[in-house]
Amino acid sequence: MPKSLRWGETLGDDVVAAATIDRLVHHAQVIALDGDSYRTRAHRTGPPPTHNTSK
Repeated sequence: MPKSLRWGETLGDDVVAAATIDRLVHHAQVIALDGDSYRTRAHRTGPPPTHNTSK
């Protein structure tokens, strides 16, 4: 599992992590997204071209 998903280790206890996340997302609306994010797509294709504006 990626490090960013191990909240039990981050907060020191799996039960505390689960309770904290539960309280944070209790009234949240979940939006499921499919496909690549702009960040991962840009990482895969490289940085965008830069425009040279100096003369």
